[in-house]
Amino acid sequence: MHHIFIKENEINIDENRIVVSAGSDNYNHIVNALRVKKGELVLCSVEPFAFSFDYKTKVEEINVKNIVLDIEEKVKLRELPVKINLYQGITKFDKLEFIIEKAVELGVYSVNIVAMDYSIVKFDREKIKSRKDRFEKIAKSAAEQSKRGMVPFINIFDSFNDIITNNKNDSNILFYENANDINVTRKTINELKNDLVKDNFKNMINIYIGPEGGFSKKEIESVEKSNFKILTLGNRILRTETAAITALSIMMYEFENI
Repeated sequence: MHHIFIKENEINIDENRIVVSAGSDNYNHIVNALRVKKGELVLCSVEPFAFSFDYKTKVEEINVKNIVLDIEEKVKLRELPVKINLYQGITKFDKLEFIIEKAVELGVYSVNIVAMDYSIVKFDREKIKSRKDRFEKIAKSAAEQSKRGMVPFINIFDSFNDIITNNKNDSNILFYENANDINVTRKTINELKNDLVKDNFKNMINIYIGPEGGFSKKEIESVEKSNFKILTLGNRILRTETAAITALSIMMYEFENI
């Protein structure tokens, strides 16, 4: 079954059907890229992310004016019950692409690329912005493949300190290679789960992963002043891409279907 993201302002939708007008990006994608045929099933996620379900549809008609999709059922979204944002220290672009793809598959709400003190790759905003379209395409492809109800956002930040200030009202977890008590990690995640169950949860969970060179002493001192949770992922030193995937895998496992 095909899975597509359709823009609400390019469709007409009611209880029984979705009509996609010719000339829209949605129409061209369905007809020319996916080559969908009459009678095929299509899972539709509506953008922006404002719906509590997806639509399982069957292609009733394709003509030069529109595509008619009959709604067969509403499907519960495959989203986590809490929004998890990954703040990833900038790394080599091939690693960033890998991290974005896997983070989307694991349920992340947004991937935020951040300039950090020990990044091996020099932060060049214009160069990164030129890659943003590709990053977003990777995110969309991964969201379609994993049957996500939304395409996670890709953001770029050149100030780590600004992020700390802006995120102070959220739950902030920084995974650090020099933290050494796995029991604190377990306790913290359990506390977050309990808060969610009790409906006493803050807005977001923000996960911070350092670049290849890790976090600097100055960065750690700044998050300590902001009451971030500084946790470990275990006794071994992980590569940055491994750390990101490990952290998000833990969060997906712990928070799925709560």
